[in-house]
Amino acid sequence: MGKKSLLRNSAIYSTIMLLQKGINFFLIPILTIYLTPFDYGIVAVVMAINTFLNVFYLLALNGSLNRFYYEFKEDEGLVKRFFGTIVTFVLFNSFIVSAIIFLGRRWLLEPFLVDVEFFPYMFLGLISVIFNPCYLIYQNSLQARQEGVRYGKNNIAFFVFNMVLLLVGVIVFDLGAKGVLGALAITNIVFFVYTLFSFKKDLIFGIDKKILRKAIKYSFPVIPHTLAGVATSLIDRLLINKILSTSLAGIYSIGNNFGAVVFLLASGINQAFVPWFNQKIKENSTERIPEISRFLIVIYCLIALGLSFFGREIILLITPKAYHKSWIVIPFISFAYVYHGVYYFFASSLFYDIQGRGNRIIPVATILSALLNILLNLVFIPLYDILGAALATFLSKLFLTIFLSFVHNKYLNVGYPIRYMLLAPLGFFTISLLSYSWEFSLPFLLFKALIFILVLSVSYSVFKSDIRKYLTEIKLFN
Repeated sequence: MGKKSLLRNSAIYSTIMLLQKGINFFLIPILTIYLTPFDYGIVAVVMAINTFLNVFYLLALNGSLNRFYYEFKEDEGLVKRFFGTIVTFVLFNSFIVSAIIFLGRRWLLEPFLVDVEFFPYMFLGLISVIFNPCYLIYQNSLQARQEGVRYGKNNIAFFVFNMVLLLVGVIVFDLGAKGVLGALAITNIVFFVYTLFSFKKDLIFGIDKKILRKAIKYSFPVIPHTLAGVATSLIDRLLINKILSTSLAGIYSIGNNFGAVVFLLASGINQAFVPWFNQKIKENSTERIPEISRFLIVIYCLIALGLSFFGREIILLITPKAYHKSWIVIPFISFAYVYHGVYYFFASSLFYDIQGRGNRIIPVATILSALLNILLNLVFIPLYDILGAALATFLSKLFLTIFLSFVHNKYLNVGYPIRYMLLAPLGFFTISLLSYSWEFSLPFLLFKALIFILVLSVSYSVFKSDIRKYLTEIKLFN
């Protein structure tokens, strides 16, 4: 893969992810008008459950595509049998798992649904999760074959089609949560059919037992790590729904979407950072890696501070009164995702370890972080309402980052400034707590603006030479 293709594909993947995930943020002014907090909570709960279920539908087999495509790619027939084996097995598994969930919904789903009715809401969710895995596998196959442009076109088509249906269902037909979930279900059905037609020339349907055993052996160890990551990101909404109410789950989701802007930025940059990082390590040229990490962490912190300081005013401006409470979680959520961005830097070292020893550490860290997150949610939500869930997310992300900071350099030491990477976000976070000091008022808004400008000025003075260098180079990763 040439450097130009690497950068182009990284840019495509990052842009598509930001577009898809960022829509939750940009649709807030529209959806909060047409959806009640209860409707918003229904969508949040169903989508959280869907994300959990998707792990059991895919069994991380989509991740095996990148690994084994390069092993098989010299034999076109073997590649087709490989793709066909994964698709056939996942299709079979999807309908088996769906039947088990549907028949056992009283025990498997309803304890988490609480006030959310299975029909029609969770039923629509199940339709989405049944038909989505094959499309995901098809998209992963395009990534494995380095067809970034085709991957991007497919995702944009999926995104636009879903958004049109969603807006029609919610605004024109006033279907509320059914409009959001129904739009996604229809979109997944349509793109499932599209996948079958587009992918059929690249695969041979049927299961090759030898190939399947290899793929499962590779993928199964990833499942606990994937589940832990999902749990850390989404368990708060399910527990708020169960302990507090569905409406509060919806209100929390609004604040979480604001804070998740930092996550979108960090994840998008990470997709470009990882191949650049790997290239620098391979070239034995690591001097710029700590420099870049310091700069990016400050960028994340400044965005998180801006969201923390001005998120309240934005929410008051763009949402109905019923959602105004959601601002209180923004500082904790946004800085939780700053630490998630720091985690990416440490994880890069562990994933690079060619012996695979580092890969075994990351699932341990994520599972421990997920367990801590669940425990803290159970303790803090009854005590502090939705703010307790945000606090639990912040502390679990901090734990995850600290854990990896102690072990990452045992496998690959690139000279990260560990103390800075852990303490700098904590300093910015402490400043962000000023947002809780007074009630909303114009003098307080001006005070926060002055503090933010001061922090911005100090940060610029510290990184002035770096900024000039990056502007001269035009692009960050080169």
